[in-house]
Amino acid sequence: MADDKKKVNVKVFRFDPAVDQEAHYDTFELDIPTVGFSVYNALQYIYQNLDPTLSFYASCRIGQCHGCLAKVNGKAVHTCTEMLTGDVTIDPISKKRVVRDLTVNSLKPEENQ
Repeated sequence: MADDKKKVNVKVFRFDPAVDQEAHYDTFELDIPTVGFSVYNALQYIYQNLDPTLSFYASCRIGQCHGCLAKVNGKAVHTCTEMLTGDVTIDPISKKRVVRDLTVNSLKPEENQ
């Protein structure tokens, strides 16, 4: 049977205005299932197992609330429904509204452009 896991690099935007002068990126190497693992699952794994200081948000986890919106490889997506298939760079949906890391001040869906 083929191996059902693969390694991916998840590069995450980091900025805490209380302590950081400038934004930077942290990269995490994860072993993920080859199917059925979302970008949100990756963020949750990083938070729970690798870096409990990572800040991100999600509420409904079914792509309805818009709380988990982020840019994945430059494309605005719901992290809870976007499947992780390879290496990614994750940025906040709006760098102008960063509260900390991927958490931004609340946005209306039309403001995400």
